[in-house]
This record gives sequence, C-alpha cells and structure tokens, in this order.
Amino acid sequence: MSDLEDIVKKYYRAVDENNLDILFSLFSNDIIYERPGYEPLKGMEEFQNFYRSSRIIKSGHHTIFNIIVKEPYVVVEGEFNGVLKNGNRSYTKFVDVYKFHNEKICFRHTYFDGANV
Repeated sequence: MSDLEDIVKKYYRAVDENNLDILFSLFSNDIIYERPGYEPLKGMEEFQNFYRSSRIIKSGHHTIFNIIVKEPYVVVEGEFNGVLKNGNRSYTKFVDVYKFHNEKICFRHTYFDGANV
C-alpha cells in the first residue's frame, strides 16, 4: 500500500471519528476543496470553517470500494451513510479526487450522487 493511500484512508477515519486535528494535519495550508453545492474552499481557514461549522453532516461512515493511486493523484470510490444536522438520514455514492504535494493533500474534488451533503 502506498503512503498516499494510507493518508487518504487516515482522512476517512478522521472524518468519521470527527477527529479534526488529524483531519486538518493531512492537508496543505493552501488546500483547494471543490464539492457540489459550495463555492470552492480556498486555504486552510475556509477548509477548517467548513468542517467546524458549514458542513451539514452530523455523523456518518464512509465505506471505500476502490482506491487508485497514480502519484501525485489518488482517486477513491465509495459510499457514505450518515445523519445530517437536521436529523435526516443521508446516503450517497461518491468519488473523491485528491492531489498531493509534499505528502499533504493540496487539492480535493468530491463528486456524489443524490442531494447535496
């Protein structure tokens, strides 16, 4: 297993456990994060604000089906099951594309089926 694959798996564990310290440590300060329903998040401050307050997901679990590593990129296919902050259940299949620089995630783009989460 590559180091980049390990980092991505560590990200999903951190987000599912709501361990924001570990989560933020995996990303570069100049992170750009794109996902449906949001303007691109640019820089660590916007990225941290998303996870601390703007993210509408209360809790959940990611299941990974496939991981493809072609440095400096990692592509992940999976599904998410969880609960939104409004109490509604959420399920979606997703694909995440990551780009790395110096073993930190500097770019992430999430694609998913269904309603924006």
